[in-house]
Amino acid sequence: MRLRDFLALFAVCIVWGINFVVAKFAVTGAPGWVPGFEGMPPLFFAFMRFILLYAVLAAWLRPIPAKIGTMIGIALTMGAGQYALMFLGLRWATPSGMAIAVQTGVPFATILSVIFLKEKVGLARIAGILVSFGGVALVIANPAELDLSIGLMIGIGAAFASSVGMILVKQMPLDSIRMQAWIGLISAPPLLALSLTFESGQMDAMVSGGWPIVLAVAFTVLVVNVFGHGVFYNLLQRYEATLIAPLTLMAPLIGVIAGLTVTGDELGWRLIAGGLLTLVGVGIIALRPNRKLPTAALAREKTL
Repeated sequence: MRLRDFLALFAVCIVWGINFVVAKFAVTGAPGWVPGFEGMPPLFFAFMRFILLYAVLAAWLRPIPAKIGTMIGIALTMGAGQYALMFLGLRWATPSGMAIAVQTGVPFATILSVIFLKEKVGLARIAGILVSFGGVALVIANPAELDLSIGLMIGIGAAFASSVGMILVKQMPLDSIRMQAWIGLISAPPLLALSLTFESGQMDAMVSGGWPIVLAVAFTVLVVNVFGHGVFYNLLQRYEATLIAPLTLMAPLIGVIAGLTVTGDELGWRLIAGGLLTLVGVGIIALRPNRKLPTAALAREKTL
C-alpha cells in the first residue's frame, strides 16, 4: 500500500475511533465540558444524525431502489436500530468498552451468513468467532459495575442489528453514498416518533448543548460518514479487502485510547485482556473475508 493511502486510512481510523468519545459526550454531557449540559436524549440524537445525513446526501436518492421493502429493512436495522441502541448504550457504557463491544458485529455477520446465505466457514473462522465473543464477554462480565455491563450489552444488540442489515444488503447492493442517503431518509421518521414517545426535554437539551452539540452531530455525519466512508470505500476499490479490513482494527484501538485519555475510562485487566482477544478474533475473521457478504459492509462493522 502506498504511504499516502495508508495515511488516509489511518486518518479515517482516527476519526472513527474518536467518534466513540464524541457520541459519549453527546448523550451524557461529559460533566465539565459544557456547563449545564447533561446530554441529548439518545433517540433524538440519533434522529438528528440521520436527518442531517439525509439533508447532505438527498441529491443521491435517485433512482429509487427496485426493492424498496428491502431498503427499508436495511435502514431500520443498519441505520435506526443500530444507532438508537448504540447511543442508548453509551449512556452507561464507556467509549473504550463500546469500541470493543461493537466488534461483535463481525462474528454475528459471519454466523448469520452461515444460517441464511449458506456461507461455508473453516476452523480458523470458527476459532475467530469464539475468541472474539470470549473477549467481549470478559469485558462486560463485571458484576461490580452492572450499569457498565448493561450499556455494553445494549451495544452488542446494536452490533447484531447492523449484522442483520448486512444480510439484507446482500440482496440489494448499492453504492455507499446512495445507500447512506436512503438510510438517512428512512431512519429519521421512526427515530423522531420514538423520541417524542419515550423521551422529553429534547429542545432544552439542544439549547443547553449549544454549538458543541451541533458540532458533535456535524462530526458524526460530515467527518465520520461522508469523509470516513468515502475514503474507505475508495481504498477498497483499489486494494484487496484482506489488506484493508485488518488495518481498520486501528479504529477500535484508537477508540479505546481516546476513551482512556479523554473521558478517563478505567484501564482494568478485563478491558486489556478482553480487548486483545476480541481484536485477535475479529482479525482472524477479517483475514478470511466472507464470500457471501459485501466486503465493504463486513469491514464497516469496525466503526460506529
